[in-house]
This record gives sequence, structure tokens and C-alpha cells, in this order.
Amino acid sequence: MKAIITAAMVIAMCLSTVSSYAANNQSEAQKVEYRYEYDEQGRLAFKEMLSWDEATQQWQKSSRLTYKYFKNGYNVEVSMWNAEKQTYDIPSQVTLYRSQAPNLTTVKTYKMNEAHDNMYLTSRTVVMEPLNTYLLASK
Repeated sequence: MKAIITAAMVIAMCLSTVSSYAANNQSEAQKVEYRYEYDEQGRLAFKEMLSWDEATQQWQKSSRLTYKYFKNGYNVEVSMWNAEKQTYDIPSQVTLYRSQAPNLTTVKTYKMNEAHDNMYLTSRTVVMEPLNTYLLASK
């Protein structure tokens, strides 16, 4: 299956840090950094977000996206950093991308219900791509 690339993913992959003006409006301050890990097939496996801690002057882990690949699609899991345990918590959200037919993909997002220790469906959609670019009208 071809990977689904959204505009947000392209922007996130191109930017490794996010800059903003510091309180004095004179210089830029780094606020967010992204770190990427790839599997043996060259696919994105992890995307980690770190935030700048002014007090310690160090990058602190914030969250991580974990990509799991399957024959007919992939999952993206969102996990938050637990500073007390010094590890990532179990995923709080999972999005499933599944190829149902050529040029037809379903996307379902689940969130964690901590009270019942299970996940519930929050959204679902179907993504369709044109079968042939020549079918689109042009002038």
C-alpha cells in the first residue's frame, strides 16, 4: 500500500524545530524539536517531540508517534512522556489507515478511555484518490 501523505505530515517532516520570538522580541528561541527513527525498510518508525525547558536549558521529551506497518496499511499511535516513570505511557490515541481497494483507504481514530481501560472510536472517514489523473478536466 502506498503511504498516505497529508500536508501536515509533509510540513512536520520538513521542519525539525519550531522557532518563535523570545519574550524580548529580539531573538528567536527554539521551542520544539522533532527526532525521527526509521525501520530497516527505511519507513518512519518513530517521531518524537521534545520541548525546550528554559529552567534546565535542555530538551525535554513530550510525546511520540509510533508507526506500525501491516500488509494493508499502518497505524499511528500517540504516546505522552511520563516524566515520573521516565518512559512513554501506553498510547492515548491510535489512527488506523487501511487500504480497502485500489485508491480507497479507510481512516479510523480511537482514543483511550482511561476509566474503562479501553479505546473508543472518535472518527472515521474514507479517502478516495482518482483512478486516473486523465479523468480530471483540464483547460
